[in-house]
Amino acid sequence: MARTQLKTDEILTSIKEGRNLTPSPITPPSQLGGELPVVGESYSRSLDDAATLLINLLSPSIRDYAIELADIVLKIPRWQLLLGSMMAQYEGGCLTAPSIDPSWRQTEMAMSDSICQLDTCQKHFSPKRYGQRYCSQECGDVARGREIANLNKVRRLNEMAKKREEREEGIRPPEFSEEEA
Repeated sequence: MARTQLKTDEILTSIKEGRNLTPSPITPPSQLGGELPVVGESYSRSLDDAATLLINLLSPSIRDYAIELADIVLKIPRWQLLLGSMMAQYEGGCLTAPSIDPSWRQTEMAMSDSICQLDTCQKHFSPKRYGQRYCSQECGDVARGREIANLNKVRRLNEMAKKREEREEGIRPPEFSEEEA
């Protein structure tokens, strides 16, 4: 067994000498004068923020499972779960065949700035989901209240027209007025 170890060392030494493979030291970007790409308070926090944004694009059941798996079961940062899953996919030979959700193609459109469709608001906002039309729950409630009021108005007008036709055809007695209905 020791002989195999020696042969391996000899082979590596001969390759290094023949190719002049000397490892160069890795200099972190902070020592080169460059800035680290930081989104949050630290680089690690930025990675976790980015992973959380990506995980939020998943369906709720998968999203909740992934967060529970990273935070509670494995006790690792979420970004490590994502990168580890990608490495496992690569090692299993499945990286070239990802499972892609068609709704992800719409993500960039949903994440771009939109204008609130409530005529009294018209505020610019970043939607939280695809197809979001209003900037807040309050604007959505106001718009839905207006829709319901319009539907009720149309329904009342239709009922009044129907009663008028019935009265004209003699189905409804004339003493029965629309106000009593």
